[in-house]
Amino acid sequence: MGGQNKKYYFADLEKMSSDEHMNEDVQDIACPRLVLEYNKHMGYVDKLDMLKSIYELDRKSKKWWLRIFWYLLDISLVNAYIIFKNRNTTTKSGKCMTLKDFKLAVCLGLIGADENIPKKGRISSVQQNTFKANVPREIRYDSCAHMPIHGSSRRCAYCSSTSTPHRTKWICSRKRK
Repeated sequence: MGGQNKKYYFADLEKMSSDEHMNEDVQDIACPRLVLEYNKHMGYVDKLDMLKSIYELDRKSKKWWLRIFWYLLDISLVNAYIIFKNRNTTTKSGKCMTLKDFKLAVCLGLIGADENIPKKGRISSVQQNTFKANVPREIRYDSCAHMPIHGSSRRCAYCSSTSTPHRTKWICSRKRK
């Protein structure tokens, strides 16, 4: 059984030092063990509130129960992060995972972002026009200054890939056709 089932009774007394600031007297007094345990862990509530408020999930809602749901979800995520942090001290890079990264990992795990989810519905039989530049590679990547210049009115290759063709007077200085 060990120390897993701790039962505290008010009659269990421990010695605790009390400081008298006026007389500068320090005395050992009898104190319930429950009070000692409380004093030992009383900063955890403040730490939980601080971690919860960093990346809060609270959403405004007219339904009161939804606000309680967001609060409980936030508290359980912070508690899970604390347990995760205590068990896994470091990641592969040597740093501990932040709360933001932990919440993101939980969200991605819940929505299944790692899996390839097939799209619902039919596959479109109509090919959509996509822009394909017909500029030769040697001109396109020659790292010269490709500057726009004013030319004659022509059909824009990019804009005309949509349903309505557009015209432009601007052309590339390297490709004068």
